[in-house]
Amino acid sequence: MKYVRWYDKDPDLSNLMAFLEGLSDEVREEVAQDLIQIIMSELNTNKDGEISILADNKITEYKRWYDKNLSLHSAIEIIKNLGDKERREIISLIMESIVQILTEYSYEKDQ
Repeated sequence: MKYVRWYDKDPDLSNLMAFLEGLSDEVREEVAQDLIQIIMSELNTNKDGEISILADNKITEYKRWYDKNLSLHSAIEIIKNLGDKERREIISLIMESIVQILTEYSYEKDQ
């Protein structure tokens, strides 16, 4: 029996996670911080509850690729606890953010 990760159940989320994994650490950090801001500002969620969940889900082992970055781990844990509707909303916002960040990095490299 093949193990299915929680994010592999949604093809868009699975693709997003695979894309994030392939980014450089520097870009991934910026995306993670932007992702947390997007979640906190754009979604109508219980922000105190999200922070409490993060506090309860401290990293004790670094088994997953995204556990090595505290910001990314926090962002992924928030996404994991969102409902399907909120998760779908956030995926498109995250992709827009990634495109913008990659465009800025590309522009800075060309300068």
